[in-house]
Amino acid sequence: MAPSSSFDLSSVYPPNTAINVEDVYGIVKTGDFTFKGKEPLQKPAAAARGAYGGNIAGQAVLVAIRSSPEGFFPHSLHSYFVKPVSSTAVVDWEVEEISSGKNFCNRAVKGSQDGELKFFANVSLTKRNSFKTILRPLSFQTPQHDWFDRNKVQDIPLDTRGACNLVYHKLPEEMHDLQLTGREDSIPAAERRVSYYTQWGIENEGGVNQPLTGVTKEFQFVGLAVISDALFLTRLARVLRVEGVDLKDFVHYFSVSLDHIIYFHDEDFDTTKWMQFSFKAVRLVNNKALLEAEMYDSKGVHVATVIQEGLVHFNGLESHAKL
Repeated sequence: MAPSSSFDLSSVYPPNTAINVEDVYGIVKTGDFTFKGKEPLQKPAAAARGAYGGNIAGQAVLVAIRSSPEGFFPHSLHSYFVKPVSSTAVVDWEVEEISSGKNFCNRAVKGSQDGELKFFANVSLTKRNSFKTILRPLSFQTPQHDWFDRNKVQDIPLDTRGACNLVYHKLPEEMHDLQLTGREDSIPAAERRVSYYTQWGIENEGGVNQPLTGVTKEFQFVGLAVISDALFLTRLARVLRVEGVDLKDFVHYFSVSLDHIIYFHDEDFDTTKWMQFSFKAVRLVNNKALLEAEMYDSKGVHVATVIQEGLVHFNGLESHAKL
């Protein structure tokens, strides 16, 4: 199947060439608790004000891991986008050691450019966070959305509009065709669940080959943060079931992320395989939308939960919303 977008991969990364994630997201240690990005972080689109939020959060995760004792990996990230991050300069990172225990540690991570704070995150890390080593048999998770039963990943065309950040999607027809989900008209907007597939990098699929190398365990956490911020804040027209707009378009209104929270429930996931992403917009008031999302690995295990609040301006689009 051909990609659903004419995005030119060569404008950012050489086509048919493996990309080493250390070269894109890597950091250099410059002091006991200071780091610097190796390269500037990419924008999500040419018209964007600053670097893509997932790239910023991903690099912050890497800083937190490398400033912690060996064997510690994130179980939560709470972050704020303070100001736009320039895509023409690297980010300077400063870490504060909040706590360091036997099984948990905590790091405050600040990202700056030209001495100006741009991003702040608190990252909690732990040694034991694998579903495979759960000590007690009691566990449960949010059920997967039935869209995934009806839409197998191999049957959906590849969408490359996030390729400038090495993020790829496969969007079920229910995302675009409101006639397929008419029952949602009787469901409150806050209970409508929207889902799609997402993946970090791509290898010989849909006419695109952009494989990633160097994806160690620490970079799996980076990759999850990278893909966790893509697309969903821009899908509110779909949640509101606004007719008369092309829901295949990526931009319908102004939106910007204010914060980003990730709970990592597991450490045994692979972001270079197709993951499932399901979300709801649970609150919309004063132009701020609160989103909750579940991320499942290729085996259907709920490996992460994402919470984000974003500022949105619909510019009259809301008059056609179905609540």
